[in-house]
Amino acid sequence: MSLRIVNWNVQFATPRSWRTPEILGRIDWHEPEIVCLTETHEELLARGGYAICSRADYGYGLQKNRRKVLLWSKEPWHQVDNLGIESLPPGRFVSGVTKTSVGEVAVIGVCIPWFGSRTEARRGAERRGQWEDHEAYLAGLSEVLERVDARRLIVMGDFNQAIGQGSRAPRALRLALQEAFSPKLRIVTADLVFQGRKSIDHIALSVGWSVETLVAISNIHGERNLSDHFGVAADVSIRPASDPMDSDYE
Repeated sequence: MSLRIVNWNVQFATPRSWRTPEILGRIDWHEPEIVCLTETHEELLARGGYAICSRADYGYGLQKNRRKVLLWSKEPWHQVDNLGIESLPPGRFVSGVTKTSVGEVAVIGVCIPWFGSRTEARRGAERRGQWEDHEAYLAGLSEVLERVDARRLIVMGDFNQAIGQGSRAPRALRLALQEAFSPKLRIVTADLVFQGRKSIDHIALSVGWSVETLVAISNIHGERNLSDHFGVAADVSIRPASDPMDSDYE
């Protein structure tokens, strides 16, 4: 039995946007049990299921209805946390545990800051240098992942880095991203490409998960784009504890 998940940065599509019916249709086509949306609206997935969101202030003052991260599940969430740790740049983290077809699963949704995060001070926010928030987030996320129970854990969202060749991030931050996840988790979307672009919306899985299918969700609708990111859909399953494939994570 497998669990289907979807991850997509929808570029702040609102419930009334012309983009939204098509975005929701493409998500629904995959019939996911868990969805992570980044740069979204808190009511975008309001019909059915259960949603948890990151905090409304992500460094530019309170953002009415806009959320950097939203997690949706068919079943209720518990052990919900929308802080992580204090050192994380704000409003870009939410986690919870939910029941699925493969049992209870812990999910962390992230929106790692882009290189220009808070480089222009707005609404009294403190100004940052290029990549500064990105670096601080990776350091904080590394601490979070060191503390959490990594059994049946999924981390997904907008990482704002392509993995490996093609990444525009400084080398130190490419290494910091790898070190934050390794050895507990493996980024399974590292090689996913759509229309010649590598994914920066990623899914990372802890030891014990196996990927059955992994596909891109097109962000193209006629001559217009639904988002500046393409989405990701995956079917994942739990391997038996004795499966030798677990050595992939060592």
